[in-house]
Amino acid sequence: MDKDETRMNIIASGEKVYLRDRHPSDAKIYVNWFVNGEWKEYDAPWENIDTPDTEEKKDIILHRFLEDCKKDLPMPRTKAIITTTENKPLGWVNRYKRGEHFPDTWFVGIDICEDEYLNKGMGTEALELWIDYLFSNSNVHRLSLDTWSFNKRMMHVAEKVGFVLEGKQREFIKWKDEWLDAVHYGMLRREWEEKLSEI
Repeated sequence: MDKDETRMNIIASGEKVYLRDRHPSDAKIYVNWFVNGEWKEYDAPWENIDTPDTEEKKDIILHRFLEDCKKDLPMPRTKAIITTTENKPLGWVNRYKRGEHFPDTWFVGIDICEDEYLNKGMGTEALELWIDYLFSNSNVHRLSLDTWSFNKRMMHVAEKVGFVLEGKQREFIKWKDEWLDAVHYGMLRREWEEKLSEI
């Protein structure tokens, strides 16, 4: 992709990472993320345990990604690619709803899919950028983030960027002979605004 074209698609920029719109040129690396990477061990790994990484599955993921790139982009975005400042794709952020009866709450997620960029502060900055982008470009009242008790890295990042631990559902799922808690975080708009005023 042309460098100037990429810059036009950037929706948030930090010192370490950018958030930008998806592009068809990201398709092959996106498919590769679904086959490889440490992130798969922590982001609800049981959901894909029975779906082997066949060529057919890869083709389906590729097709869905390319079709997604053709769709009109909502404002604010529902997803974005995380890249280095040199435009190397690292993973993604997203937002989603849980039911139409809760329009004032969005759930957010993040995955750094390139293992060599883990534990370098990339995910922390990306999540901060995403939070700022979503609150700044909407009237949403709160953001929620859910994870699992074995994902200590995600819990640390959530708390570092200002999410408040709101509760746990203890021993919610058993995975590899270990009971895991479902862990729930939230951030209210006023908490985000207070944090901004302290900077």
